[in-house]
Amino acid sequence: MDRAVFAVVSSVSVKELRKEHPEWDGRRIKKQAKPCYLKMLQETPEIGSYSENCLKICLTGGAVWFSVYEAVEELYGKMSDELYGRMCNATYSIPIMARKYRKMPFFDAKFQDKYAAKMEKVLKIKSDSNWTPNYGKGAPDYSTMRFTTCGLCALAKRTGHHDILPIMCSTDYTVAKLMGVNLHRDKTLATGDACCDYLYTRPGSEIEKKWQAEHPEGTFHSK
Repeated sequence: MDRAVFAVVSSVSVKELRKEHPEWDGRRIKKQAKPCYLKMLQETPEIGSYSENCLKICLTGGAVWFSVYEAVEELYGKMSDELYGRMCNATYSIPIMARKYRKMPFFDAKFQDKYAAKMEKVLKIKSDSNWTPNYGKGAPDYSTMRFTTCGLCALAKRTGHHDILPIMCSTDYTVAKLMGVNLHRDKTLATGDACCDYLYTRPGSEIEKKWQAEHPEGTFHSK
């Protein structure tokens, strides 16, 4: 599964990079990135299998992005933040990913019950590279999520990529848009806060109107 994640995410990433830099050798980038990726995973404390921990895919996907970033820097020089952001977001343009999120019944009570159970499983796995989620159900109009530790933060610090981590975190807004929901967030571990604090709202719902009234400066993309 780790190798499958690398194959898919690295291919999409390289395709996006070559839109701006067609002169870059995509095969060479992936060849350079793969051992970096595997090394990252080998040095990462265990957080359970993909079936045990639904957030593991976030860790391995993030490791692909970091490894491609390193490969490009070694081969062609430092990648711009703007290009790195486009590369990360391109992963969600894969048809299977887009369909998955568009069909997700995010505010359905049964979905939220199942998701809460998944987060309980994540919480039981004790690891320095795991997430500590606190999920709040709010069907039919909202849900909340709070993380006090993050596997990607741990990976970024260990690999020296904490500076580009907030760019990766911004892909959460891309996912929210695909699901047709609004994400409000003004705290992230990546930017030095004590937690990542999410509020997902159904567009036009009363809780969204209340949030907007309390935050006239706007918080859709604050962090």
